[in-house]
Amino acid sequence: MRSLMKKRNYLTEEHFHDEWALNTPIGEINVVAQFKGTTSPEYKGAVRFLGNVKGKKILNLGCGLGEEAVYLAILGAKVYSIDISTQMLEFTRKLARRYKVGKRITYHHMSAENLKFDDNMFDGVLGCSILHHVNTVKAVKEVKRTLKPGGVAVFLEPLAYNPVINIYRTMASEVRTDHEHPLTYKDIEKIRKVFPNLIHKEFQLLTLLIFIWFFIGEQLHPNKVRYWKKIITEGNKYKKTFKLLYGIDNMLLNIVPFFRRLCWVTVMKVRKEN
Repeated sequence: MRSLMKKRNYLTEEHFHDEWALNTPIGEINVVAQFKGTTSPEYKGAVRFLGNVKGKKILNLGCGLGEEAVYLAILGAKVYSIDISTQMLEFTRKLARRYKVGKRITYHHMSAENLKFDDNMFDGVLGCSILHHVNTVKAVKEVKRTLKPGGVAVFLEPLAYNPVINIYRTMASEVRTDHEHPLTYKDIEKIRKVFPNLIHKEFQLLTLLIFIWFFIGEQLHPNKVRYWKKIITEGNKYKKTFKLLYGIDNMLLNIVPFFRRLCWVTVMKVRKEN
């Protein structure tokens, strides 16, 4: 029964992400804004954690629409992008051509829980919003197996605690799957058992007030507009407000560490010991 349920979940995820790719205009994707824009500090943090990737073999775990794979390729990495969705992989291929980095990326249809790569293959791994779709421990163990000794893996994941985001998740029922599981601190500790050197940094607390503005001020329903995409693609529109709130976030999170669990996302860095 458990095996059958897992297969159903896998197929649901695959179909959902196929449809997402098929219904996304490629012109909406701005790779540079996601990694250099004011309103996406968590992605900047992930790249800083990963370090210099030029000339290195980097696994992009769950490539989605391709923003991470393409940006890593722009930075000079040899990128191995995987996804369970063939349409997401095809979209990534097209995006790579658009940014003229197609020769630096390869595409692999597979699950993060069962990587078809050799042991000790990759210099680094980047996974953005992937662990909360899969069996976290299985995926992390596969990452450890395929990392070279001394290699670094970085995961950017949503946290489970913020009540505003949890209301948003409930309302956004048509743009997410039912069995997603935003990470808890218990999940982070499970990852730490695989990688004892894990460190993490949280992002986006008071900046989430912009999401409330999307709903109340701009009257945008979460099922019609993915707020986390809008805040990146229209970043210049909210730049001043975001910078102010982000500055307050940094002070508040340093003074009251407990508030970190109420942030939207955590960015985790792990290293495979020599």
